[in-house]
Amino acid sequence: MSELPDDFADSLSRVLDPRHREAAAEIIEAATMLDDVGLRHFLRLFAARVRASDSPIRADELRRYLQQAARARP
Repeated sequence: MSELPDDFADSLSRVLDPRHREAAAEIIEAATMLDDVGLRHFLRLFAARVRASDSPIRADELRRYLQQAARARP
């Protein structure tokens, strides 16, 4: 398994809405508790959103991704 890049935290903070960083961190932490399928789904949704728009990501968006990922099936 490869490690995260050294600047991962900086990169992540650039895409998150500054007003939502604390809540976003909690949601991302919750996503790490998902099974492999759910976590993969969450990360794919998150990555697709980053690619689709330059606007900062809000906690409510991440919460929706977490809910969708929690329902993901293999």
